[in-house]
Amino acid sequence: MGFDDLRERLLRGGVAPRHVRRYLRELHEHLDDLTAQQRRAGYEGEDAAIRARARLGSDDELASAMLAQKQFRSWAARAPWLVFVILPPVVAVAIGMVFIGSLGLAGKYFGFLGTHAPSSPHWFQLLAADIVAACNLTAVPLSAILFVAIAARQRLKLIWPLIASLLLLLLLVQSKADFAAPGKSHLSIGLGLALLPWTKIRDNWFQIGPQYVAILLPVLWLWRRRLAKV
Repeated sequence: MGFDDLRERLLRGGVAPRHVRRYLRELHEHLDDLTAQQRRAGYEGEDAAIRARARLGSDDELASAMLAQKQFRSWAARAPWLVFVILPPVVAVAIGMVFIGSLGLAGKYFGFLGTHAPSSPHWFQLLAADIVAACNLTAVPLSAILFVAIAARQRLKLIWPLIASLLLLLLLVQSKADFAAPGKSHLSIGLGLALLPWTKIRDNWFQIGPQYVAILLPVLWLWRRRLAKV
């Protein structure tokens, strides 16, 4: 006898997934102990399991006991506005820092960063261009996937990952790596969020369009998944 219905009730009630997993694991262990007791009392097979499950309590009782403890609620359930409105830009920049940080570390290691650094070789400029492009194309879509995954795991309303995705549509991560003429300056790299004007979106649609599609696909997937369960 599983606890699938109980798991769904707890997740929809805002209990953090880690606490749901721990609670269900404890219930399984307790149910095994109760079943063993019933077998020692002379009951066998399914009869012992049914009696043990009845002694453990109904799903209503088990759910109420957990939902009454507010400290087990996740932050996404307590303050969805914080998780899905404030955090998306922060997470997008953090993911971008992974890309740009790796470029900066490589530049430091090879001595291409610094006031008196030599001019960067062609291979490093190509590497920097690829890393910057990867950052610009994937940082925000990866952020959208993360927030859709949070909403999916915790059974939150679709409006919250939709808000996060729409916010990320407006704010795209823009990173760059500038190389000056040989012997005149050093490599400079930058990262930030940009509110793109309509003219730039129109003129660079072949680059920005795939980003927009990648941002919206996760929330569309979640919508289709929930429709299929109705």
